[in-house]
Amino acid sequence: MPMPQKLGSLLTDPLPASCIVNGESTRTSVVAKYPNPVRFFGVPSKMGTRSRSALWVLIVLVILLGLCGIGSVCAENRRPKNVQVAVRAKWSGTPLLLEAGELFSMERKDLFWHFIEVWLHNEDAFDSHTAKGCLKKILEHARSLLSEPLASLFEFSLMMRSASPRLVLYRQLAEESLSSFPLADEGISNNVSGETIDTNAELQIKKPDPLLVGVNPKSPGGECCWVDTGGSLFFDVAELLLWLRNPPEISGDSFQQPELFDFDHIHFDSSVQGPVAVLYGALGTDCFRKFHVSLVEAAKEGKVKYVVRPVLPSGCEAKIGHCGAVGTRDSLNLGGYGVELALKNMEYKAMDDSTIKKGVTLEDPRTEDLSQDVRGFIFSKILERKPELTNEIMAFRDYLLSSTISDTLDVWELKDLGHQTAQRVVHASDPLQSMQEISQNFPSIVSSLSRMKLNDSVKDEIIANQRMIPPGKSLMALNGALVNIEDIDLYLLVDLIHQDLLLADQYSKLKIPHATIRKLLSTLSPSESNMFRIDFRSTFVHYLNNLEEDAMYKQWRSNINEILMPVFPGQLRYIRKNLFHAVFVLDPATICGLESIDMIMSLYENNFPIRFGVILYSSKFVKRIEMNSDEISSSAKENDSQNKEDISSLIIRLFIYIKENHGIKTSFQFLGNINKLRIEADDSGDDAPEMHHVEGAFVETVLPKAKSPPQDILLRLEKEKTFKNVSEESSMFVFKLGLAKLQCRLLMNGLVFDSNEEALLNAMNDELPRIQEQVYYGHINSHTDVLNKFLSENGISRYNPQIIANGKPRFISLSTSILGEESVLNDINYLHSPGTIDDLKPVTHLLAVDVSSKKGMKFLHEGIRYLMEGSSRARIGVLFSVNLDARLSSLLFVKVFEITASSFSHKENALYFLDKLCSFYEQRYFASSGADDNTKAFLDEVYELAEANGLPSKAFRSALPEFSVNQLRKHANKVSQFLQRHEFGANAVITNGRVMFPIDVNNFLSHDLHLLESVELKQRIKHIVEIIEEVNWQDIDPDIVTSKFISDVISIVSSEEDLESKSEL
Repeated sequence: MPMPQKLGSLLTDPLPASCIVNGESTRTSVVAKYPNPVRFFGVPSKMGTRSRSALWVLIVLVILLGLCGIGSVCAENRRPKNVQVAVRAKWSGTPLLLEAGELFSMERKDLFWHFIEVWLHNEDAFDSHTAKGCLKKILEHARSLLSEPLASLFEFSLMMRSASPRLVLYRQLAEESLSSFPLADEGISNNVSGETIDTNAELQIKKPDPLLVGVNPKSPGGECCWVDTGGSLFFDVAELLLWLRNPPEISGDSFQQPELFDFDHIHFDSSVQGPVAVLYGALGTDCFRKFHVSLVEAAKEGKVKYVVRPVLPSGCEAKIGHCGAVGTRDSLNLGGYGVELALKNMEYKAMDDSTIKKGVTLEDPRTEDLSQDVRGFIFSKILERKPELTNEIMAFRDYLLSSTISDTLDVWELKDLGHQTAQRVVHASDPLQSMQEISQNFPSIVSSLSRMKLNDSVKDEIIANQRMIPPGKSLMALNGALVNIEDIDLYLLVDLIHQDLLLADQYSKLKIPHATIRKLLSTLSPSESNMFRIDFRSTFVHYLNNLEEDAMYKQWRSNINEILMPVFPGQLRYIRKNLFHAVFVLDPATICGLESIDMIMSLYENNFPIRFGVILYSSKFVKRIEMNSDEISSSAKENDSQNKEDISSLIIRLFIYIKENHGIKTSFQFLGNINKLRIEADDSGDDAPEMHHVEGAFVETVLPKAKSPPQDILLRLEKEKTFKNVSEESSMFVFKLGLAKLQCRLLMNGLVFDSNEEALLNAMNDELPRIQEQVYYGHINSHTDVLNKFLSENGISRYNPQIIANGKPRFISLSTSILGEESVLNDINYLHSPGTIDDLKPVTHLLAVDVSSKKGMKFLHEGIRYLMEGSSRARIGVLFSVNLDARLSSLLFVKVFEITASSFSHKENALYFLDKLCSFYEQRYFASSGADDNTKAFLDEVYELAEANGLPSKAFRSALPEFSVNQLRKHANKVSQFLQRHEFGANAVITNGRVMFPIDVNNFLSHDLHLLESVELKQRIKHIVEIIEEVNWQDIDPDIVTSKFISDVISIVSSEEDLESKSEL
């Protein structure tokens, strides 16, 4: 295996490391390395030893003369005459072995623990007496775990010492851990009994000096490892074992556990709810081995949450193996920040450079690109034929290069000089070396560049790039990701490369061909537009005006291009075109709803260039819908007395009657009269309208225009329930839009805002530049319906801030290679809408459900209804989480659900069976208090429901009586660990890796799952589906390439793609 250079100097010449810890700027020291440095050791500092100092100087001079050998040897080993300056970090060196563990954890969390176990079991074989040998062992282990690109990058990161800052951070945490418990000077005092130590006791706690960031903590009492439990420090394994036998309770204010961070190494077998035990120590020490073995065993038994923070305290270097001490002896030089000072002699000298000394070459044939033509000669071919004349040939080439300088270079020869220079660099065997040569010797080679034949393809590419990139601007892109060259450094660049290599490695494990992997890495997601617009187009919108048709706007100009004309700040553009649609969604029986009506009428009367409209709904009717599980039929069964109390529904019915008989303006006047009477009756204006306000406003509005008494019309409308269906359908429409809970809201061309006047003006100003841009590029003209255009492009059917919020969503990886072969995701059986089981499902919803709670069952019920409503592009998998004290019926329900999903998901009636089962379970165990846990009654109901829905009850009869409760509880605990590992609990949705938690289960309906499907498919998944569908699967059994397999691939790839966002170039 090829090894990098300078491996033997790891101990004497520290490799680069990062220079930032906890966001603080690094204090650096500048170390100048001169040629042939002379070091003096053991020179006394007292004046009385002057003779001994002279003797030392004499010895050094003799050694130097002997080494130089009359100067001939020194002349041969002469170094470049420059001073190399290195920037040195302020912290001491960190163990290379521990840095390797951190790099493994950055690949995958489980690799860190795998590395520890392998090293502990093979420590004698891995240990070496040289730094080079230790490094070789580490890299051999890395190549056995990682693919070749990742292994190479692992080696490079290890050489850069990029994980050193992480270890310095652990040093700070270790110092804080020790400073929290005062230790005796001669020994170590522990709280063996496990009782909590009061950190606010009278004993004075030594605080670490914040200016000494990165200082390695001293070995406490000669000990190299300890365990911090928050209440105690344990330096002896026996004392830790006593504590593990009776660990303290987590609940209560007296016991405070150590704070954990995202970068901490938590053992994968740890108990989620167990007490935290943090091990501070270094791999390679005996104490680490002993503590690790005990804590791993306790973690597997569910006693503790085991955490490792790698630290090698000062003074423990002698107690660790040789490989564990590599890299600790010297400080670190900061890689990527080195500076070379080329010192120049500024004296003026007269030199004749018209001729070149024979045998002296200006170029190095080993580094110079000799494939380029120089005055008709290709020197790479000449050197191949006459290698013995290298010096003479290179001297001749230098002469040709220097003699091509012309004082009278023609103008036309400069026309394509930039393109010719770029062509020389691009076609060179070493482009970077060629670029350096041209930039440093441009005057001497400009003539040869001007005579180079220009390739038209290179010129066309340069011209195309110049159109995209402004002059003087430099851009850098990595697989389509735009990199800010102003902020880029070596470590950030390595991180970006590592992210793409990690993705490529994950895709290759999914058997995706390499050509498709390259396409996935270079393909950018569609631009995520946060301009989600609510598609409110329906007959339930009541518009007050129409700028394009109403007579009051005839004097306005109709030219759409007027919107591009400059105006004074704050001045409105009066164009006879419906550009701004301000639709208010409101309950007319609320104060904010009526105040919004007054604002609409005021702006309308002042000729505001906005089309105003309202969508009316009843809050009480919406509450009845929620209580009856979204079933409008149940609302019809409400008695008349309850309906009479619903003033909102009455106002809506009266509004519709007036609109149909007396016009839309009169109906808006009716709503304004309600607010006027309300304010007149109540001086404060803080009370909602009452029934007599509504009746009085109706009489006042209709009286001038009605042919019969308004009171008779009102009584007839109240009695006959005229327009009741229209009123309920309008409320149902608002409920499905998801706007009922927001009280009063404004929809400006579908965008959601508050309903006050200031918000309206701000919304109009925000929308104006978007319309101007569309008009400028010709996407909107005088015949374009602006509202239909916007809603057709970005319209969604429902508003849910949690789904379409502007904040960045959270993602987790769904790759089984990361989660492990025993992942809970491997045990999922998916449910599909009837008749779509064989179709490709690009969207995968994973519902984390706690069936032992009422909210969890409601959440699951909505998921089943979502599939029953029909979705040909999505499937649902369920992760059941059950409390430890859950009743037996909850476990039986989980088992019935699993049997149905695994055996009968292809049956059309499977969803109807599960829907009835959920309803029965909710009514029996949650609706009625004190329901008994009768297993036989539950099983009998399951058998009956199965037969009623066309499912064979035989499968349930054979599996349910003999199912293992312990196995089911074990699987439920496995799900809980998975959820806790990713820091979210039950009643969550994972859609192709996007996590939605917490969820307001009471307001999360099947409509929200439809919205989530639509948004994710449009924004993240669609372009991945297009790439995966074109894959020609090779080296894989054709029988495996099913719709389920491809759906799994799309789900995993989309979850990996969004772990790191890319910017479009």
